[in-house]
Amino acid sequence: MEARRIAIAALAVALMGFAAPPASAARIGSVSAKSPGTGPLADTAAASRVRERSRERVRANRQENRRRPSREQITDFRRRSEMVNRHEVTGRYRGTTDEILQWAAHKWGFDPNLFRAVAHVESRWKMSAVGDGGLSFGLFQLKRTYHCCVPLSSRYTAFNADYYGAILRAYFDGRQTWLNDVERGERYRAGDLWGSVGAWYAGRWRTAEALGYIRSVKRTLRAEPWRKL
Repeated sequence: MEARRIAIAALAVALMGFAAPPASAARIGSVSAKSPGTGPLADTAAASRVRERSRERVRANRQENRRRPSREQITDFRRRSEMVNRHEVTGRYRGTTDEILQWAAHKWGFDPNLFRAVAHVESRWKMSAVGDGGLSFGLFQLKRTYHCCVPLSSRYTAFNADYYGAILRAYFDGRQTWLNDVERGERYRAGDLWGSVGAWYAGRWRTAEALGYIRSVKRTLRAEPWRKL
């Protein structure tokens, strides 16, 4: 009888896990995302959702955190970039590193903790980080051979985070259909948040390399190392 009660309780918990999420958002693992097709918030609306942090966790970022791109710089970026959400990328925000990560996450409809975790994996939250033999820059390691725009990517924290949110949203919305024309582990589809996270790193959909990166981000998400910065 006791075993039966335990089994019933376990089944109830499992069924709760399959409860339908609100139409506007879905919880995927331990993070949430606004449903595919959700447009970005206005910069000011995203800013209103930021929980202010009085302390800058990464003091070396202070100068980059205060910079906002000029209208001419953004116009030039949009002219040269082929990224589908480029017309919504502005980098128009100032704050601490954590506040900027929150702002970009809210703007593009993602959980701020996801952005915190990815930025920690990519750069330990350092705008000065340079990777891939001098090709990748900043918090999210924007790679110039694919994503363009130095010095925006290397000297403007909010632009760096805004761009990452825009491309992650493009993956999540199902707008990067070319991923089905190259090597892939599964068929690319909209609504797969972790597949989208992996594609940022690997440039491929759920390949072994992408899956390894996803595991790294999930470990970081659970550990929350940014709390110790």
